[in-house]
Amino acid sequence: KTVRFTDMHQWICDLEDFDDDPQASNEKILEAILLVWLDEAE
Repeated sequence: KTVRFTDMHQWICDLEDFDDDPQASNEKILEAILLVWLDEAE
């Protein structure tokens, strides 16, 4: 299964508790989030 960073970015920004600057995101940050999500899914 694949996840596009653009989709993931939108999902994160749409979270009710998200209160950071969406423009501050980058691929390195999104990759770190993805790795945590994958680890927790196992």
